[in-house]
Amino acid sequence: MLGKFKESVKDFSENVKSAVAEKELDEDTLDPLLEELRLKLLQNNVSLDAAESIESNLKQELQGEKVKRGTAEEKVNEAVRQTLMDLLDDSFDLDQALEKAEHPPTVFFIGFNGSGKTTSLSKVADYLQQQGEDVVMGAGDTFRAASIEQLEEHGDNLGVDVISHEYESDPAAVAYDTVEHADKEDKIALVDTAGRSHADKNLMDELQKMVRVNDPDITFLVVDALSGNDVLEQAEAYEGMFDAVIVTKMDVDENGGAIISISEKSGKPVAFIGTGQGYKDLENFDKESFIDQILD
Repeated sequence: MLGKFKESVKDFSENVKSAVAEKELDEDTLDPLLEELRLKLLQNNVSLDAAESIESNLKQELQGEKVKRGTAEEKVNEAVRQTLMDLLDDSFDLDQALEKAEHPPTVFFIGFNGSGKTTSLSKVADYLQQQGEDVVMGAGDTFRAASIEQLEEHGDNLGVDVISHEYESDPAAVAYDTVEHADKEDKIALVDTAGRSHADKNLMDELQKMVRVNDPDITFLVVDALSGNDVLEQAEAYEGMFDAVIVTKMDVDENGGAIISISEKSGKPVAFIGTGQGYKDLENFDKESFIDQILD
């Protein structure tokens, strides 16, 4: 995981080490090295805005510093750490958010097709069950073939009730019935939604209706780490509609760019990362741990 990103930072450290001999890092020395790093970050699916932000912050941190060859790597790592600490946000706490929620707490999962919404919802259901909470799942994706059966299979595995209607029925009504069930049974409502793109006006209108009718307390945008810069389109498509992000398939992501790009673009915290297909393969996002993996 994150191998290519780690390699890019290491190469930058080596370049700085080669360029200095106990002298001050001036602009002429730094600029070509930072430009090379920016190009490598772009190859690692870091968005242009995020790469430029990293480049600018590193320049601010390093320019004017006196760096010995023996301490170049340490200086670069300190600068990279501070830059990513500022860029990434891991402040979302699901337990606290649920405590502040209206009754019954209602959580929506939105995102493009194939991002892993249904699996992520099921992982969150398992996570909440481990906290002693009762949950109900709503099959709000009434468009994709086999989506209802997929959620019902997860429900059977977890021992969780699934509220569903027929395919092509009103997803807002499915969500409403899920919330009603949660209210009567004192549960947390977790609602799946159909995969949408910004260009699909009908499905976006349906999602906006679902939100308007059911007023979720928490909405997660689910994105696939392997989708690279496509996460920028997703952040734009759902702008203003989500509270935090879940990034899936982090266990097989060598680039690390998507999680940085979605953070920079959306300004929203990353709540969880998916690290496998099992229900337990969901981790609270910890930016220090993420940065440690890059700099280790």
